[in-house]
Amino acid sequence: MPKRATKSIYLFSFNIVILFSMAYMLSGDRRDTQFFKHVFAKQANAAEGIRMTNGYSVAGNPSFATPLVTDTLPDTISFSIVGDMMLGSSYPAASFLPTEEEGNILQYAMPLLQQTDLRIGNLESAISDSAKVFKNCGSSQCFAFRTPYKCAMWYKDAGFEYLNLANNHSFDFGMKGVNHTLAFLDSVNIKTSGVPQHPFDTLTIRGTRIGFVSFAPHSNCLNMNDDSLVKATIAEVRPLCELLVVFFHGGGEGSGRTHTPKGREFFLGQNRGDVRHFSHMCINEGADLVIGSGPHVVRGMERYKGKLIAYSLGNFATYHQFNLKYPNNIAPLLQIKITSEGNLVEHKVFSFLQEGEGIPKPDTTLKAFKMIRSLSVEDFNFSEVEAGEFD
Repeated sequence: MPKRATKSIYLFSFNIVILFSMAYMLSGDRRDTQFFKHVFAKQANAAEGIRMTNGYSVAGNPSFATPLVTDTLPDTISFSIVGDMMLGSSYPAASFLPTEEEGNILQYAMPLLQQTDLRIGNLESAISDSAKVFKNCGSSQCFAFRTPYKCAMWYKDAGFEYLNLANNHSFDFGMKGVNHTLAFLDSVNIKTSGVPQHPFDTLTIRGTRIGFVSFAPHSNCLNMNDDSLVKATIAEVRPLCELLVVFFHGGGEGSGRTHTPKGREFFLGQNRGDVRHFSHMCINEGADLVIGSGPHVVRGMERYKGKLIAYSLGNFATYHQFNLKYPNNIAPLLQIKITSEGNLVEHKVFSFLQEGEGIPKPDTTLKAFKMIRSLSVEDFNFSEVEAGEFD
């Protein structure tokens, strides 16, 4: 092709990009401006020609376009995120632990976990070999979880860098159990947050500092029902990081609690929080990602001001003492990519089911994806949830 014709094509393409960028910037929807500017700058700097590597799709949400997946952005951070994990409890008996033959019950998820920059989830137990039970169970069955150090090493083997402690089982074995848990996590360089003894943490991955804070309406946790505390904690951590991730453990429990209601939820007489209000408040105060657990079932996801909220990722690896009848056995693994400015690039739900006593294994029927997508549409009119595909 003649050089003049080639040059004309490049100039025409460049003008098209200019026109689309101006239209976008004048549209009034600035929630993804930094992401767009990054992509546009990359394209404009290609002096010998412009090759479109990013696009926008309005499917499912005409008011906010979704960035298409790209592997060429240099500043994206990828996460693998799961809900509740309790890899075995030596209380009330060692027989409640996984057998030698079963081994690390996270093994079937490890190939996916290793695909991302970070691995994070909810630690639904104390970690200790010797702490005495603190929870007052009365005459009923006692759901108190104490994972021994040997089993807890499986979190490290699976690559987890962050485990949330703001939940209703981190204090099952009192302050000794909390101190043992914190000491273990520190010894294997797993970050945590959510208890007064360790309210927040940060880590740096590929030059981006990420902050973590977490909240729950339970003993020895940062209280998610205290708006002033939530705002003050986020205000303290926000200047320390480029990205801020918030975990919460809230909402009612049980198979009938898959929908995310408006207003406060109560369970066994306890105020389990207004999770919509809490999540929106966190993003308004500066959070880039909000992850929920607590109901022991999955709930829908929402995109709010360009940020992702997952209201419950349910159970993922909860051994022996949990009710794992459908839908409690649905175990999603959420993978996301966000830019260093906090803008969502990609999110996929990989479907697992807990089998046997609670071992997560890939589910090719995609039950987790289908349920989360359906709940996201019904509760939040959010139809952009994508399915992760197993190789």
